[in-house]
Amino acid sequence: MTMRSSSIKKLSLAFASSAIALGGLTMNLHAEQQALGGVSLVMQEQCDKMAGSPYDRSRNQAYQPVSIEQIDTNAVNACSIAFKDTGNPRFAFQLGRALNRTEQADAAMAAYETAVKADYSAAKVNLGMLLGRIGDQASEFRMYSQAAEAGNVLAAYNLGVAYRDGLGTDPDAAKAIHWFEFAAANGDDIAAFNLGAIYDEGQMVPEDNQMAIAWYDLAAKRGNKDAMINLGIMFESGEGIAANAQKAAELYAQAASLGDKFGAQKLAEMQAAGVASQPSPEVASTGSGFDMLVLGPGDVTISSSLVDI
Repeated sequence: MTMRSSSIKKLSLAFASSAIALGGLTMNLHAEQQALGGVSLVMQEQCDKMAGSPYDRSRNQAYQPVSIEQIDTNAVNACSIAFKDTGNPRFAFQLGRALNRTEQADAAMAAYETAVKADYSAAKVNLGMLLGRIGDQASEFRMYSQAAEAGNVLAAYNLGVAYRDGLGTDPDAAKAIHWFEFAAANGDDIAAFNLGAIYDEGQMVPEDNQMAIAWYDLAAKRGNKDAMINLGIMFESGEGIAANAQKAAELYAQAASLGDKFGAQKLAEMQAAGVASQPSPEVASTGSGFDMLVLGPGDVTISSSLVDI
C-alpha cells in the first residue's frame, strides 16, 4: 500500500512537473510571439514614416509624407517586413518607392505590381511611370487612367500630360484640360501652370491671354517658378493685360528667391532700369476652390473666349 501510494505520488509529481514545464514553454512562446508582434508593429510604423507618398490618399496620416529623394534607405527593410507580416498593399507600394529610391528598378516594379493586383491606386501611378520608361506607353496610359478615375491627383496630372502630348493615346485638348483642372483643383501647381501654358501658346486651343494669366497667377501663388516668370513676362510686355513693370519685377524677384537664374537676370535688368517691386496683386476667392488674379477695368486687352470642354 505504501509503495503503491508512493508510486502514485511519484506519478502525480511527474505529471505536475510536466505541467509546469509545458506551462513555462507556453509562456515563453507567448512572450516570443508578443516580441515578434512588437517588432512587426515598429516596422509598419517605420515604413509609413519613411516611405509614405504625398500623392497617396490611403497613406498613414499620422506621419508626414516624403518625396522619393527624402526616403530613408532603411525603409526597404522596414517595408519588406511590414508587407510580409500584414499583406497590406500600402506597404508593398511603399516598398516599391523605397526600392526605387535605391535604384532597384526591377524589384520596385515587382512591388508595385503586387500592390496594383490589390487595386492600390497610388501604385498604379508609379508602375505606369516605370512602364513608360521602358517604352510601354499603352500600359502607362492605362495605369494613369485607372488611378485618375479613382481620384489620384498625380495620376490626373500625368493623364493630362498624356492627352496633351499623345502618350499612349491620341492628343485630346479637352481631356488634357479636364485632367489638369482636376489636378489643379486639388492643389497641383504644375497642373495650373500647364493650363496657363495651353491658353498662352494657343496651339491646342485658341489663344486666351486672360485664361493664361489666371492660371499662371494661381500657379505662382502656389510657388511655381515657371508661372512667376511667364506671368512676369506678360506684365512686362503688356501681353493680354495692362503693362506693369513693377509687378513684373516683383514676380521675377519671387522666382529669383527660389533659385531661378532667368528671374534673377530679369530682376537685375529691371533694377538697373530703376524699377522697384511692390506688393502682390490683389486676389479674391472665385468660390470654386481657386484664388485668381483680380483683373481691373482696362487690364485685359484681349477678350476671353472660353473653351467648351
